[in-house]
Amino acid sequence: MIVAGFAIHACLPAQRNGPTETDGSVDGTGAASAVNSHFSGPVRAKSQRTDLRLTFFALLCVGCVLFVLGIVNGLSVLGIGGLLIGICYLPVTHPWRVGLLIVAATLLVALRVVYPFPFWPVLGSMFMFRLVTFVYESHRQQTTPSVAWALSYFFMLPNTCFPLFPIVDFKTFVATRYDQDEWLIYQRGVEWIVRGLVHLLIYRFMKAYVVPDLSELYEFTRISLFAATNYVLYLQVSGHFHLVTGLLHLFGFNLPRTHHCYFLASSFSDIWRRINIYWKDFMAKYVFYPSFYALRRRRLSISYAMFVSVLLVFLSTWVLHSWQTFWLLGRFPLTVNDGCLWLGTGLLVAVNSLLDSRRHPVVYQSPFLRAFVTSVQTVGMFCLVSIFWSCWTKPGFLQLVASALERADAVPGIARVLMVLLIVVGLGTILLWLSGQREEGKQLAGVTESGGPLKREVTGPGRDGAVVDQTFRRSVSLHLAFLSLMIAFISPGFSGLLPDEFVRAISQFRHDPTLELAAGEKLQSYYEDLNTAAIQAGPLLSSLFTVDGPQQRQGEGFLKISRQADVYQGVELIPGIRTELDGQPFSVNEFGMRDRNSLTFQKPEGTCRIAVVGSSIVMGYGVADDTVFSRQFENLLNQAIPGSAHRFEVLNFGVGKQWAVQRTVRIQRKVFGFSPDAVFYFAHQDEFNELATPLAQLVSYGKELPSVPLKEVATQAGVTSRQPPGEVLSRLTRFNEEILRACYLTIVDECRRFKAVPVWIYLPVPGADDREIREKLSPIATEAGFIVCDLSGWTKGETGLFPGTEYHPNAHGHTLIAEALLNQVQSNPQTLPEDCHRNGTTVP
Repeated sequence: MIVAGFAIHACLPAQRNGPTETDGSVDGTGAASAVNSHFSGPVRAKSQRTDLRLTFFALLCVGCVLFVLGIVNGLSVLGIGGLLIGICYLPVTHPWRVGLLIVAATLLVALRVVYPFPFWPVLGSMFMFRLVTFVYESHRQQTTPSVAWALSYFFMLPNTCFPLFPIVDFKTFVATRYDQDEWLIYQRGVEWIVRGLVHLLIYRFMKAYVVPDLSELYEFTRISLFAATNYVLYLQVSGHFHLVTGLLHLFGFNLPRTHHCYFLASSFSDIWRRINIYWKDFMAKYVFYPSFYALRRRRLSISYAMFVSVLLVFLSTWVLHSWQTFWLLGRFPLTVNDGCLWLGTGLLVAVNSLLDSRRHPVVYQSPFLRAFVTSVQTVGMFCLVSIFWSCWTKPGFLQLVASALERADAVPGIARVLMVLLIVVGLGTILLWLSGQREEGKQLAGVTESGGPLKREVTGPGRDGAVVDQTFRRSVSLHLAFLSLMIAFISPGFSGLLPDEFVRAISQFRHDPTLELAAGEKLQSYYEDLNTAAIQAGPLLSSLFTVDGPQQRQGEGFLKISRQADVYQGVELIPGIRTELDGQPFSVNEFGMRDRNSLTFQKPEGTCRIAVVGSSIVMGYGVADDTVFSRQFENLLNQAIPGSAHRFEVLNFGVGKQWAVQRTVRIQRKVFGFSPDAVFYFAHQDEFNELATPLAQLVSYGKELPSVPLKEVATQAGVTSRQPPGEVLSRLTRFNEEILRACYLTIVDECRRFKAVPVWIYLPVPGADDREIREKLSPIATEAGFIVCDLSGWTKGETGLFPGTEYHPNAHGHTLIAEALLNQVQSNPQTLPEDCHRNGTTVP
């Protein structure tokens, strides 16, 4: 969509008010070019002008919102966003506009807390900071920008897919549009896109293969590697920011760089200037300068005003990071640990700023000494920022360091780390010295300074008479070759030309191992947490995914029959829905169960009720209502006991996309309201999957855990709501078996409290070796107090029970499950309460 949009956009005529001829050179600064000269006027006048390209870009942005999010969520974003933009255009005074926006923002905050709609991350990302810059510049310029500018700015094209988005200043957004030759802007965009991809590939490699596991953080060397690599993981943010700004370049927005060699910062002030430059500019414009000049008006000294203003900047940074987290993830984590880190860093930057303002530049007589000092400062700053990043990612990091220093092998570990640092300092010194010598040689030879526009042999004309030099063509060829190579590597047809081991490595890398590690033994930083903000793709975008047919149909099917529930249950079936899944009728009763509509909440007299709880297999995905095994099992059970004084009812509480912790809550909340006499809990080979994630969400949100056993696991894992979500998840993942045992204990305790028989049933899905998992699950269920039943062999050796590659059995498969379940009940009478065996109704 973006490529097609760029092609159409580039072909549209650009309105021009000045000459279209150039002086025959492309200098990279825009000073010598008259191309797009009408864009070089004041921002006030420029923001009121609209041309075909800007109008097309605005419509493309709106269309992208609908395309990516779907009609419902897309219209929600456009509707609420349009309301906020409309307030900015009301014919009232500036204070009234600000007041109305504050009221609207307060209302939206309340709605964000109460209703966890999937569009909130995108809406918040678009307006939480951008609204400030838009209102400020509109008031400052004493003008109202055109609607096309407003739509282009707020619904900025890549923002729909990247909730973690740089704070693009509105004045910069307007002023930089086509401020140079357009083809240079386009090429710079391609360069930044390639640079962003490289950053993301390095991030993926470091995350998957280099960052140590939490279990390894006991030895000083591994702790040092953890600190260094965690800082390097910031490449994910710089990669995303290069991508989105590069895409905006393709539409003429010549935005400045978002990062500048931040790993090479040599002081606290320097790192603040190099990393996340847009954030730094935002804080300087709206916090530092207003605070500084307000203090100066009170006749305070420059040093005092600067010191206090810098501290206010970092205090605001701490609070606004939580504000950003609230809109993207739905929580507001103001922790003491984060506050101490940000205020401590602010204190260091403030002191460093005062020293920089007072000290005179040091002149080194020896170029080699200058290179050595710079290298030492750079390595030292990298170490300090790595420590800050580790403390931010993992509270208690310094305690880990202290524990490692007390070990017997601490001295060799420290020696190894110091040796590495000395080697890095030495290499840095040599590289800086050689670079300095090279620059001096260039200056002596009269060559343009590195990084500047090199005017070489003209090889041909560009658009509108602008010339394209040899450097430009070389850059185009290099970056297009890199992109083509990347596309070739991820193409299945390219695999036959490479060795098998290399193909397997590329395949594993293409499937993003970081997604699996995110739920494993590796912590997630603040920015990695923000990048987990879920965006529910609309049907048009989903239809373009290269997903297997059955898997895609299943995903669409689950979206059709289920809806978002609270944080305890995750999802639930939509009550009263009647639809088709895979051509089979699928209906949900008023209680949100895949069961008959005639079911009553009150148990009829003389009825023995069995509640079945489990996955989408239990729910009956892919089969008709009357062929789900629970319905067939009910019929078989009533037929097997003719003349009984009790009638059996089997109630289906199965829900797809729920896991053990969520099923436990479902049993507590819903199942026992129907007074079951027995609870049949079904488990498969995936029973250990996603155990930590729901529990980690409850802990992170500060919710009351559903049972005492689960609270004990949280205490054992040492997790609290004050810790970063990534750390909570990583800690709990190490206690998967304990979490499952706690869930089982909770279910058994609830069954005993309501006088229901707890039955645990293992229902394996054929096609995978399940012996090891069965041997782990059965003892846990037995120890918890379940009556254990094993349905292994339920297929009776038959094949063709699963359509294609699905894991959901067909109608005949459900019949076999019902028959195997009846055999288990017949051979284990204790699976039913004694009341069901009285009056001659014993199970044969």
